[in-house]
This record gives sequence, structure tokens and C-alpha cells, in this order.
Amino acid sequence: MKPTPNRPFPAAGRPSIATPARRPLPPHPLVAVIALQPLPGSPLYAGSHTAILNQALADARLYANAGVDALLIENSYDLPYTRPPLPAPAVRLVTRIARQLRSQFPGPIGIQLLEAANRTALEVAAEADLDFLRVEGYVFAHIGGAGLIEGCAGQLLRLRRQWHVEHIRIFADLKKKHCSHALTADLDLVDELKQAEFFLVDGVVVTGPRTGEPPALALLRRVRRHAHVPVWIGSGITPQNLPRYFPHADGFIVGSTFRARGDFLAPLDPGRLHAFLNTWRRCCKPVNPTD
Repeated sequence: MKPTPNRPFPAAGRPSIATPARRPLPPHPLVAVIALQPLPGSPLYAGSHTAILNQALADARLYANAGVDALLIENSYDLPYTRPPLPAPAVRLVTRIARQLRSQFPGPIGIQLLEAANRTALEVAAEADLDFLRVEGYVFAHIGGAGLIEGCAGQLLRLRRQWHVEHIRIFADLKKKHCSHALTADLDLVDELKQAEFFLVDGVVVTGPRTGEPPALALLRRVRRHAHVPVWIGSGITPQNLPRYFPHADGFIVGSTFRARGDFLAPLDPGRLHAFLNTWRRCCKPVNPTD
């Protein structure tokens, strides 16, 4: 299968405000999630900074050896999530981990900090020379598990400019999973896409309603048909459904399916990781028109 060519950014012929990437993402990236163990201040924190760091580095080595294109750091285990500010010791540890990962992984690395700690994520990315953010609440507002999340695009892009880190790309979730969107019930996913593009986003992420659930294929196709920026899938991709979704997205963020039993919070399972990569490589092969 072969993805459609990249579409121009942004809409309406405007030039991109992002500067050239230091480590460009490939046209159809596989982004593997580094799910950090519970951080300092989290109810589940076990007390060892070293154990958290070592686990993140071990996961990154597995991913690198398997051949993923990029990594995404996420404080997945910090349940229940809280709105910013995040605890200062947690932010310092995430920054330390990000720097270590940067020194060991040559490809693009991104970061998402839950819940909607987007400014902090940009600070860490700038400090650790990361390449992109996954952002929730980029435009409009919604109710997350921790409460009201308001649009951050204006503040975030101003900070990116002020800190001279315009090479850091912003990928925004559309109608973030695990959230209530009654506040924007009059807007569908394409409306949010168009507002995110109007607010100069670098790419968007489409998900199912919860972790481990893929987006509806018809909805994904509709979003991508209207998009002028890359459209990534951010949940629910497995070796079984990847062949159906592969032609309809520009990138894939994958976490749960690499873990034991497909459990979001389970350890990485090398067997599941390699099984997925086998399917991924078959999907990436160009279609031979004579076949």
C-alpha cells in the first residue's frame, strides 16, 4: 500500500511559520510511545528516579532496534491526571529523561504531558532539543478528566517564537479522547480541523473515544480529505486493522498494542512489537501495478 502524496501546509497557500526541522519526520512515520512510569508527586510513584529513567531508556532501545521512526514521551502512568502546573520534581525528571533519550535515539522525539500541560511540554522540548509536541486543547475548549481545558494555540505559538524554537512541530488532537465535548457539540471534527489549521497547527491527531479504540474509518477519511496538514492516528492501531487504516493517514502514534495483552499500562512485549513491525513493513511496500 502507498499513502497519498503529502499535501501542502498550511491551508489557503499560507507559508508555514515553522522553521526547518532539525530531524525531519519521514512522510509516513511510525511514532512509538515511551510511557513513563509514575513520576514524583503522582499517587502511584514508587520512589526511584533511576528506575523510571532506566525503564524509559530500555523501552527506547527496544523501539530503536525494532526500527520505529520516532518516539513520543508521555507521562502515561501519572493517574489520575491533573491540570498544570505539574509537580516541579516530575518536570525536572522528565527533562532529564528527555535529554538522555535525545543523546541515544537519532530520530525525531516528541512529548505530550497530561493533562494539557502543553506549555511545560514545550519547555521540556526546548531544553532537551526535541522535535515535536502532541497537544490537547489546541483550539476551542473541552472538559477533560481533570476539568476544563481551554485552547492554547495563541499562547503556545507565541512562546515557541519567543524562545526561538520554531523547529518544534505542534500536532494537535482533534476532540481529545477520554473527554467531554458538549461545549463544542455544534462543531464536528472537520470544523475543529479547520480552526486548528487557521491557528497555524503543523499537524493533527485523530483518535477513537478512548485509548485502545481506533477512530471510525469514515470519519478519518473525511478529515483527511479536508486537511491541508498531516493527519495522524493516535489510538487503537493493531496489526489486524493496520492494513485498513494505513492508506488513510499520514502517520501513526502507537503505544498500547506494543504492550503485554495490548494493555495500556503493561510492560512492552517484544513479540507484539515485532509482530506489528512485520505488518508495518508489508504495508509500507509500494504496490506493484503489475501484481
